[in-house]
Amino acid sequence: MASFNKVILMGNLTRDPDIRATGASGMKVARLGLAVNERRRDRNGQVQDFPVFVDVDAWDKLAELCGQYLSKGSPILVEGRLQMDSWEKDGVKHQKLKVRAATIKFLMKGERPQGTSPRQQEPMNASYEGEESDIPF
Repeated sequence: MASFNKVILMGNLTRDPDIRATGASGMKVARLGLAVNERRRDRNGQVQDFPVFVDVDAWDKLAELCGQYLSKGSPILVEGRLQMDSWEKDGVKHQKLKVRAATIKFLMKGERPQGTSPRQQEPMNASYEGEESDIPF
């Protein structure tokens, strides 16, 4: 049976990107926390936000760009695929479902005041794609 694994999410970062070098090659990975809000009415008819928190990994050049331009609260659109991470700690096996980003679009947060650095304000409507050849989209 054929399968299809594609995720598209839009939300705001819950923390600054955590950039790390991995393995002997030193390839960069950016760990992002993303809050995606679902708005719906509660029992009283009031509109409420119900956030879903998602972990996102960006690799290589995409990770470097995330570290350069994104910070807590930054609005982004992510395209990628679901990935299950597994590890063992203190004899206990753990698993976590996360998104491996293929493309991250840095959304407009407002005009950049003159004299501010990129970490203080995102580029307006910038889009960066990862270099993963194994993602079929």
